[in-house]
Amino acid sequence: MKKTKPNIGTATKLEYNQLRWQCPTSIFKFKTTADINPLHEIIGQPRAVESIKLGASMRAKGYNIFVTGLSGTGRTTTVKQILESFSDVCPDLFDYCYVNNFVDSDKPILLKLSPGQGKAFQTAMNESINYLRRKIPGLFEEESYHQTRKKITNEYQTQERLVIENFDAKISKHGFVRGQLEKDDGTVQAEVFPVVDGEAVPIGDLDRLVTEKKLKANEAALFKKYWQAFHEEIYDLARKGMKIMQEYRAALIESDKNFAKELVSAVFADTLERFENEKLQAYIGHVKEHILENLHFFIPNPNQNFAKNDLIIKLEESEIFSIFYVNVILDNSKSKCAPVIIETNPTYTNLFGTIEKVYDNRGFWRSDFTKIKAGSLLSADQGFLVVNANDLFQEPNVWNKLQQVLLYDKIEIQPYDSIFQLTQSHLKPESIDVNIKVIIIGGQTLYRFLHSYEKGFKKIFKINAQFDYETDKNETVFHNYARFAAKISVEENLPHCDPSAVAALVEWGVEFAGSQDVITLKFSDVADLIRESAYFVSESKKKFISREDVEKAIESRKRRNDMTDEKIRNHIVKDTIMIDTIGSRVGVINGLTVYNSGVYSFGKPARISANVSVGNAGIINIERESDMSGRLHNKGILIISGFLREKFATKRTLSLSASIAFEQNYSGIDGDSASAAEIYAVLSATSNMPIKQSIAITGSVNQKGEIQPIGGVNEKIIGFYEVCRERGFTKEQACIIPSRNVKDLMLSNELIEDVRKGNFHIYSIDTIDDAIELLFGLEAGEADKDGNYPKQSLYGLVDARIEEFAQILKPKPPKKEIDKQKGTRK
Repeated sequence: MKKTKPNIGTATKLEYNQLRWQCPTSIFKFKTTADINPLHEIIGQPRAVESIKLGASMRAKGYNIFVTGLSGTGRTTTVKQILESFSDVCPDLFDYCYVNNFVDSDKPILLKLSPGQGKAFQTAMNESINYLRRKIPGLFEEESYHQTRKKITNEYQTQERLVIENFDAKISKHGFVRGQLEKDDGTVQAEVFPVVDGEAVPIGDLDRLVTEKKLKANEAALFKKYWQAFHEEIYDLARKGMKIMQEYRAALIESDKNFAKELVSAVFADTLERFENEKLQAYIGHVKEHILENLHFFIPNPNQNFAKNDLIIKLEESEIFSIFYVNVILDNSKSKCAPVIIETNPTYTNLFGTIEKVYDNRGFWRSDFTKIKAGSLLSADQGFLVVNANDLFQEPNVWNKLQQVLLYDKIEIQPYDSIFQLTQSHLKPESIDVNIKVIIIGGQTLYRFLHSYEKGFKKIFKINAQFDYETDKNETVFHNYARFAAKISVEENLPHCDPSAVAALVEWGVEFAGSQDVITLKFSDVADLIRESAYFVSESKKKFISREDVEKAIESRKRRNDMTDEKIRNHIVKDTIMIDTIGSRVGVINGLTVYNSGVYSFGKPARISANVSVGNAGIINIERESDMSGRLHNKGILIISGFLREKFATKRTLSLSASIAFEQNYSGIDGDSASAAEIYAVLSATSNMPIKQSIAITGSVNQKGEIQPIGGVNEKIIGFYEVCRERGFTKEQACIIPSRNVKDLMLSNELIEDVRKGNFHIYSIDTIDDAIELLFGLEAGEADKDGNYPKQSLYGLVDARIEEFAQILKPKPPKKEIDKQKGTRK
């Protein structure tokens, strides 16, 4: 860039054509972006792309990827594109199913099958059970079944009858018969009764009969003797009858099993042949055994004379047959290559799965293996899972659980509330071995925190893919901006851009990046600007987006967000916030600050004042003393002390107390970009030389007096320019900036025009000395070999004042010493 020769001291006055870089439209050879190919590849992220490809290719344990960078730089899109490029990678995928454990129902069995076999096995099981539900009832209606059942019944009835007849014959020999006795509480029990005169008599009535001479005493004694034995035997008779009944029922069940066994085996024969999985075949064996043990499940009539479980009878039919259900929690039947799962809501349940609970028909919470649900981690098995870090930390314990999965390569599915022990799940499904590559997208600050303080983080996230927010400015990038605009227009059915619009987008990208050497890679913001520009096209009913539309969109965006900016500017113009833009003042200078409202940044001048006095306190930071100063600002104040010591304390101590304040600052301040302005304020207050209030300055300084670059240079210049414009130009108003910030200038066309007309000026400096003549109207002054400055230079005046302070602070000799000195003179 062309620079004019120094015209005031050594400050360089910038020409208007240095204040903004303009993109030449001649480099674009199309009429509109409809004529070019839309952009699909990744721009300006070689470092990140290389890291992601490395991490995605490494199958060794722990090579998960943590992607860092600013949002809007295309992190998610880039990750997805790279992972999809691994479509030719086809790992061994699996279907996962949970089935009932007939040995221990609290521990559901996991079946790991080839892709597509999960649904196929589920269908086969459903068909088999439904077939048996249709066929088994008919099987038990066949004549051969009833004949067999009748034979068994007759056999056990005969056994029961013989037992009773033998007992009756035995007691009859001794004059007893069987009967029933009603007790006092109304219950009836089996009993044996002696027969007296042809009537059965309760054993308790024998003594009365003896008294009434109806029974001899020896006969009564004999009855009592036999009754004692028979009374015990009648209970044994009941036990024998119960045993016979149990054997009868067992015989019926065994008969039913034998009768149905052939049918059940035939039904599952095809399933056993189709699925050559040892664990599955063992499960089928348990299924067949359970069916044969519980054939009453398949009989629709509850009054059938089968041995039934009372609890089962009360259950609904759907609950009864759910134990045969195959719960396919992951179906890879349509998956051919490594899955890429982007989880946008990584809650505990969505990531790791859960075990749902439902109310049963009795009003109780119920859960079983059919309620086990998989999460996105299992869906990503043998592939990739992409999550956003901010979302990942929204729900407690999700991060800890994820670390466990990645450390041990196992997923244990449990409901979320179980980890807090609010409820205890009785189900313990088999854990699932997984092989997952996790890609977390987050910020650099979070990554550094986890890397430094989170135990185990380094073991599981060995790759950090860093996304840049800017790239070097060149024609290739400009053309990619055009292709990106084409992409947005095609995908969202928006008007296309002409070359002037693309040039305006490129210029905005350079301005957004904050330097003429680079351009932003935050394409989400570029896309928003294209969308907003398209709105103004529709308003004007044009066909294409032009520069005018882009500039309207930029101005509209500013207008939507500049309320605070406008109010502060109005306060300055009305002198509520005291800023002078004409005249000169001692110890007062216009610094430049930047405000950030979150979506909008703007600059404003700030009055910085300094007072000095005799003392040894050095530089007092009033903001710090009032707890309104940040660490960087505090550092800047300390650097000022170092600068002053080098300039004025080589022959004596710096006998100076100076206070510095940002006037009317009520919200705190940080940063060191005002340190140059603060030095000039201290020099002015010390020398009693006034500073021109028509000039504002920004710049950081080191102890050697060298001016360092600062941030927000465009906002700061525009902030002071707008105040001067509102109050009226004097043609003396100007901003002083660091020379190293000249390359960052991307100022508004309106400001540039006023610079061209001479209404406003911008100067750049490299050292503190460079701006002294511009600000004070006299030279800085250069020390001679003895360290003395020219008396009429600024530094000479400052040095003389500090010497004056030193003399005041110099200890006075005792009175006797003074008298002695006077006597000597005489």
